[in-house]
Amino acid sequence: MTTIKDKSLCSTCNIERGIFVCNGCSQSFCLQHTTNHYNDIADQFTVLEQTRDQVLQDLNYEMVKPQGDIRALHDDLASKIDIWEQESISKIKKAAIQARTDLFKCTIGHLSSKRLDLEQITDELQQARKRKDFIETDLSEWQNKLKQLKEELTTQPNVIVHEDSTKLISNIHINVFDGKELFNSSAGDAVFEENGKVVCVKANPNMYSEVRGKCEYTIGEHRILLKIEELNGWTLFGIISKSTPLQVHSYASPSSYGWYNGSNYNYAAGQRINGEGTTAQKNDTIQLVINCDKKLIRLINEQKNEVLELNVDTDKCPFPWQLHLNLNLPTTRIRIIS
Repeated sequence: MTTIKDKSLCSTCNIERGIFVCNGCSQSFCLQHTTNHYNDIADQFTVLEQTRDQVLQDLNYEMVKPQGDIRALHDDLASKIDIWEQESISKIKKAAIQARTDLFKCTIGHLSSKRLDLEQITDELQQARKRKDFIETDLSEWQNKLKQLKEELTTQPNVIVHEDSTKLISNIHINVFDGKELFNSSAGDAVFEENGKVVCVKANPNMYSEVRGKCEYTIGEHRILLKIEELNGWTLFGIISKSTPLQVHSYASPSSYGWYNGSNYNYAAGQRINGEGTTAQKNDTIQLVINCDKKLIRLINEQKNEVLELNVDTDKCPFPWQLHLNLNLPTTRIRIIS
């Protein structure tokens, strides 16, 4: 707090005798209420320390208590890494064995193959001598073969080792899914359950319903895991700009990007475009990847070995983006997996 020369109203008693200005709140206080104001700040600081102590206590408790669920999750995912490692090593070993075999044939085995070529010519000559069945053109052909073979015996094999640009194995990543996403708003007859973790359609079979998540995406990459518990009719998975008003036929909204379940059903800026739709069906778990930095979205369905990608035009779909579903018939039920 700093002293000022000009008197101003005390923010507490509203009398023109303020002599101190608080740099934190920029308010003036008289001498008496300056002390009170400082005590209030000190009390708030004490509460802050108590909150910190409680967080520390919670952290220590979480670190020492049995973590069966976390351990089970770790062990399950670690086993997937082990399988990927063994399969990758097996692929590399097979490729190395094949490469060594090919290299031997082209280098050390080069002379062995020429011996076989010479034995074949020798056999042809012996058979021709035995049958006395040869003419000038035969002699010329054998002469050319022997000349070429002699040149090949003294020529260094032209062989190199290079790596193919095609990936032999896929990379492996640890993806952390956004745990804060929940279904939050809708237009139509979508119903939210379990505090927004689940959305379902229970009425009006001829109506479409738009559903959006609560989170807003502007920077970075985000992954949302969706479980299809029931699926009836059309369902679109994708994003939409927050600035676009809610509407039941939201797949046609000018900022809608995503995929319907079905052949050639994908949308960009609300327009159906040529490309693959998703093959997602009941009991599938799909990843929706929202990459704001690269301005694209990706849908991954590991059960169907499906990876779909759409580039997003931010002029048509400005930030912030939101999770966007468009649902159709009753009993459709989608869950966000935390």
